[in-house]
Amino acid sequence: MVDAARHPKVEILAYSEVLRVDGYIGNFRVEVMQKPRYVIAENCTGDGECADACPIEVPNEFEMGLAPRKAIDVPHGQAVPLIYAIDMDHCIECYQCVTACGHRDAIDFTQEPELLELEVGSIIVATGFDSFDPTVIPEYGYGPYPNVITAMELERLDNSAGPTIGRLIRPSDGREPKSMAIVQCVGSRDQRFNEYCSGFCCMYAIKNAILLKQMIPDMEITIFYMDIRTPSKGYEEFYNRAREMGIRFIHGRPSQITEDPVTRNLFVEAEDQELGEVLEFEVEMVALSTAAIPRADTEQVASSLTLSRSPSGFFMEYHPKLRPVDSPTDGVFLAGAAQGPKDIPASVAQGSAAAARAARVLSSDTWEIEPIIAKVDEAVCVSAQGTRCGLCVGACPYGAISCVTGEAAQITSAKCHGCGGCVAECPHSAITQDHFTDAQVVAQLSELLRDKPEEKVLAFMCHWCSYGGADMAGTSHFEYPAVSRGIRVMCSARMDSDFVLEAYRRGAGMVLVSGCHPQDCHYITGQQIAAKRFERLHRQLERLGISPERFRVEWISAAEGEKYARVITEMNETLDSIPREQILAENREARATIERRLQRWKNSPQMIELMADLEPETSAEQEVPAS
Repeated sequence: MVDAARHPKVEILAYSEVLRVDGYIGNFRVEVMQKPRYVIAENCTGDGECADACPIEVPNEFEMGLAPRKAIDVPHGQAVPLIYAIDMDHCIECYQCVTACGHRDAIDFTQEPELLELEVGSIIVATGFDSFDPTVIPEYGYGPYPNVITAMELERLDNSAGPTIGRLIRPSDGREPKSMAIVQCVGSRDQRFNEYCSGFCCMYAIKNAILLKQMIPDMEITIFYMDIRTPSKGYEEFYNRAREMGIRFIHGRPSQITEDPVTRNLFVEAEDQELGEVLEFEVEMVALSTAAIPRADTEQVASSLTLSRSPSGFFMEYHPKLRPVDSPTDGVFLAGAAQGPKDIPASVAQGSAAAARAARVLSSDTWEIEPIIAKVDEAVCVSAQGTRCGLCVGACPYGAISCVTGEAAQITSAKCHGCGGCVAECPHSAITQDHFTDAQVVAQLSELLRDKPEEKVLAFMCHWCSYGGADMAGTSHFEYPAVSRGIRVMCSARMDSDFVLEAYRRGAGMVLVSGCHPQDCHYITGQQIAAKRFERLHRQLERLGISPERFRVEWISAAEGEKYARVITEMNETLDSIPREQILAENREARATIERRLQRWKNSPQMIELMADLEPETSAEQEVPAS
């Protein structure tokens, strides 16, 4: 930390908060609010005389509330920068700190928040995690029973720089305990709270147990666990060392912890799953190994930086195997437990990787992006509706589109990732996507349904998942009927409802739309946008008279070749069960309504020329007038 503070090219903005982030890779604009310390940083020497003079004491957050701090203080003795700050929520403005520090004139009660505008090329998110609050599990007694503490509180008690200078004492009476129980998976691997494993709890519980055993050799320590997970280098040996030292491991999660009101000792009831017996232990202290959870401000950070989050709430990486420190937003990288629970070695490795990825951006004069981006036809956008409709803005997962009332939507090309969600959502066909225009997709659709369309399954597939699943089905030699015809788009969000309607207008027997599973979407919320659209489309098709079983939505990953083959087989069986005459009749009855529905779409500039080429001999009833 000291090296970072002294580095000539590192600027630390401590006691600050990021308010807003705009721009794109290589050109981010970050608005930061520096909170007032009420201490002039350049004049503060960090000697602590002001804190010694302060009469106000409040619980110390760094010491987990186990020791007090003053209303003017630093977070801890090794804080960087070592500059004191006044906590105005507790300061009584007695000015004793001013008197104690008068000869340096470092105290300034007139300070105001300061806004800074930074221009940066890349951003690394390393916001860490919070600890689960065990008070919501009443059966463990955290809160009512003073001798039930968390693992972080135990860390501070047995730390030589902690509030008790490394002496473990019972909070109830200050006496050194002779027995302790450590309970694992508090708030994690629990359907009520967090399903995931926090990963490092087993190791820090074993570490604390060994430290306590070395400090108090005759202490009885029992660890209650669901599964001991020690998979990394040297971890299993560390676990075996704890067993050899006499630390007892009980395979079972405690069902209840109660207290003797006289002695303040604790009774831990648990079932030993190895023995199949219900046991009760009397111990003098209990430590709860709580889950690692996302920080409370994670949603705010995700919104500012256009990041996606996993179902557990942590930031989602671009790809878990191939790009584990990249976020879906180019130029923004993830490090440490912000991306998910991890221990110190993994955090250090990921921090180094994130630094290398960021340096790659900073060392480049220009940055290449994919050419598959969306573009706005400004004339159509403005004339279609005098004021903005804004649907494209809500459909963009990357915040690449902006709208001003009365003006055409604007797309920042460097932020566009080419999912196509805005193209499919635009009701005026004012947006196109390079290499995946409406005309190109319809041209494929027309050719695929040229002969006997009622006997075919037309499958729309996303590039990253379901198309890979179809490819996997082929390379794995899974057998399925040769009735499917596939059209690839970059994301299921690009699959316009009009494509499906056009397929039925041209006589398709069945239509499949497929894409990633929700948690795997390459474009943050693209799958969710598509899912909502197809839910609406289901109801529209029923009103048109199309049998519901003729339209299917499936989420298929690139590794699920067997699922793709099974879905096509099932759809073929369904298609065979529907009389051909019924399919033709449904398509014929729905055709006129569909053509009216597609009128605006076909009148878009990009479609007029294509439709003239595809249907040069259309009857007068089916002709589409030029706009």
